[in-house]
Amino acid sequence: MRKLLNTLYIMTPETYLALENDNVIVLMDENVMGKFPLHTLEQIIYFGYKGASPALMGECAKRNIGLCFYRQSGRFLARVVGTTQGNVLLRKKQYRCSDDEEQSCQIARYFIVGKIFNARSV
Repeated sequence: MRKLLNTLYIMTPETYLALENDNVIVLMDENVMGKFPLHTLEQIIYFGYKGASPALMGECAKRNIGLCFYRQSGRFLARVVGTTQGNVLLRKKQYRCSDDEEQSCQIARYFIVGKIFNARSV
């Protein structure tokens, strides 16, 4: 089961985000405004222009923590994400199968037969 984590929203444009000992540090004029452990975060949403340290961006990408940058108006600027999970070759084959009508019908038949079989055993 997937563990639900938190989203950190940074709404103050004068802040800068950095990494210190597996914590996100929110800095404003060299003063620490807050510390948030990375292991409790699923994503960070940042509204402002000062940005984040490369170390924080790299750690977020490594841990698959989404880091999104927006302008003060809410317009999207950029996003840092980690590597894609899963088998790319399998996904490509699945897309090709979905384009083939005959194969799609055969797979749909298997789904329906499986549903009927499982409904009988319940």
